[in-house]
Amino acid sequence: MKSLHFNRAKKSLCGRTLRRLLGEENGAVAMEYIVIALLVAAAVVGLVMVFGGNIRNMFDKTNQTMTQSTVKGVEAVGTANRTEQGKLAAQNDTAVSAGNKLGGDFSTDRQVGKVDE
Repeated sequence: MKSLHFNRAKKSLCGRTLRRLLGEENGAVAMEYIVIALLVAAAVVGLVMVFGGNIRNMFDKTNQTMTQSTVKGVEAVGTANRTEQGKLAAQNDTAVSAGNKLGGDFSTDRQVGKVDE
């Protein structure tokens, strides 16, 4: 009975995997795969060590460029807004002086939303 359970366990997927890893007739193949995996890992580590500084510099330059362009963009928008505000202020002054000529009360207190109490 124990032999039947043992044979059934050896034929299952888990049993076949364990037999391969633990070294029945296919242990050498598993060891070759382990060696290949270690060589690939060593190659990746080596490439990162060689090119890591260049990659870091590339990302730093990209970050600097994006930051500078963002700051320049914000400054350009701010300049455009200040120009527009200047034009609107000039138009407002023109409208206030025209209203005052017509006899209205267009004082600066009323322009900014202050209400007489």
